Amino acid sequence: SRNNENVLGLSIVGMPNVGKSSLTNALLNKNRSIVSTTAGTTRDSIDASIKWYGNKINLIDTAGLRKLSKIKDKIEYYSTLRTKSAIWRSKIVLVLIDAEKGFTRQDKSIIDETIKVGKGLVIVINKWDLIKKNNDTMGQYIKTIKSQFKLIDYYPILFVSALTKQRINKVLEVSWQVYRRMKTRITTKALNSKMIEILKLKPPPSEKGKNIKIKYVAQVSSEPNVIALYSNYPSLIKTSYKRYLENSIRKNFDLKGVSIKLSFRK
Repeated sequence: SRNNENVLGLSIVGMPNVGKSSLTNALLNKNRSIVSTTAGTTRDSIDASIKWYGNKINLIDTAGLRKLSKIKDKIEYYSTLRTKSAIWRSKIVLVLIDAEKGFTRQDKSIIDETIKVGKGLVIVINKWDLIKKNNDTMGQYIKTIKSQFKLIDYYPILFVSALTKQRINKVLEVSWQVYRRMKTRITTKALNSKMIEILKLKPPPSEKGKNIKIKYVAQVSSEPNVIALYSNYPSLIKTSYKRYLENSIRKNFDLKGVSIKLSFRK
């Protein structure tokens, strides 16, 4: 509905014991005016809404943060199912990572899922208060994550402590910034004039004797953000070149936190 357009659906996902409930509580306590908690589709899914500087933010499925059963695989099964459903229902996903445990394969797969379905993404390193620090601890930490998740530079990273409330106010602020970027369409004119420069700098390499041309670019949807590139041989464009194009588009436009999909069309 029209009036829903300015509600930011935000979900907090991550591995068990990473501090999802603590972060949820910290966000709810910090912004005392909890407007409502509505029971969702599954029996024990609860969305809580927060008024934040006059904006409405819905925290998706806060009840999913509770353990569902003592049986180990049942928890695993439900938590992956719940995670997927929370990701689908939200506009922006906060992926929580345990600072002490470090970045795991499961964290990567949650992030991949978020990007695949075109949601906004903010990476939140929780329990930062427990880490011994020097002047480059954050830099080193980001480097370690980057070795497993190459696209780290495309998304905001926050170092917080839900327990000591350190940088908790940043969480909603950065989420709202990402939401604003997601809703902003890039004009066709701006895209095409930048694309001329990008292609000039590094034209598509010929493939199978064919001279590949990209003739026209337009953003065809937002939330999820899809950019269509019209070419004479879309199927011949190599993955590495597609990555170059996404990188270049991101460098030229404000898309931090926004998952974009490039769609190559005839």
